[in-house]
Amino acid sequence: MMKTTLITLTTASMLATMASAAVADLDTDGDGVVSFTEMLAVYPTITEEGFGAIDTNGDGVVDEEELTAATEGGLIPEA
Repeated sequence: MMKTTLITLTTASMLATMASAAVADLDTDGDGVVSFTEMLAVYPTITEEGFGAIDTNGDGVVDEEELTAATEGGLIPEA
């Protein structure tokens, strides 16, 4: 049980780190979030509807938490 918990925590930490790196890689204007335009530059087939599915709070940008959830949920490939 303890070993499984440690593996789960390690995996979650790694995914968060990957998402953080992905936000940094996608965030060309340096504001800490990813706009539709920035996402489109890396994922040219993404639609506004697809971006909206990633932008779960509807604020028009994707933050680290949303990017992690989208990666884990298979909405976008891991960066």
